[in-house]
Amino acid sequence: MGYYVELNTLLRPPEPFNFSSLAVGNKYTVTLERERAFPLHIAILLIDANWNFYGYAVAHSAFLKDKKTTIEFEVLTLFTKEEQSIYQRKFVEAGKLTGEVK
Repeated sequence: MGYYVELNTLLRPPEPFNFSSLAVGNKYTVTLERERAFPLHIAILLIDANWNFYGYAVAHSAFLKDKKTTIEFEVLTLFTKEEQSIYQRKFVEAGKLTGEVK
């Protein structure tokens, strides 16, 4: 018998999260479907459902309840449009090789 917990190294807030509201130093709380494990207190990439990369965040806490995960994170850095394009292109290229990206 096992227990399913998804390990995440990218943080993707659910829709309808307002990515245009992101600001360095601001803290946000989001609730994600399914139970997930996140690394705490280290830089993780902040993305949306279309593999757009916005910058780095740090997860300060993650709580699992009722088969959902509530995570509090803080924005550390935001990427320029050029940096976003590079991160997306390189990740999608690598993700296709590993099967993460279809």
